[in-house]
Amino acid sequence: MTDVATYPWLVLRTKSRQENIVEGCLTQKRIKVFLPKRTEVRRWKERRKVLETPLFPGYVFVQPHPGQYVDLKYIPGSCGLVLMGNEPAKMPEKDLEGVRIMTRSGVTLSVNAKLIPGQRVEVLSGPFTGVQGELVRVKNQRCLVINAHLLSKSVGVEIQSEQLIVL
Repeated sequence: MTDVATYPWLVLRTKSRQENIVEGCLTQKRIKVFLPKRTEVRRWKERRKVLETPLFPGYVFVQPHPGQYVDLKYIPGSCGLVLMGNEPAKMPEKDLEGVRIMTRSGVTLSVNAKLIPGQRVEVLSGPFTGVQGELVRVKNQRCLVINAHLLSKSVGVEIQSEQLIVL
């Protein structure tokens, strides 16, 4: 029997605002799922509310074993796997682990769909030690960006330049 860690992570597209429903259904079917979330403050008139929203709206990450692919077709709120050609697109474990580290950190995360690719860097110290990503400049600050290429989006967090090394 193959270890679950050897199965690839895949990207599952969801209907608008259905990420939590899809996550719950996948969990019920015992399919390994990861839905990265961020804390966001929303304002309505004189009210402020803190919400937990998906980091990548419209997507969840799944790690099914071969016998579970059929179950992926019957998930309420799901639109199917993201494909590259005729095959499900695979999410690199290293990129997914970077997203996990960033979401667990408690730091405010921003999502940007139109970042210009830069140098590959790695964080040497602080809460993001070991995370690799692309370096971009935002308002004269250095920003570590973990690219989720399959989604055409990136997750960004500000990092001190002294904490980075170029790969």
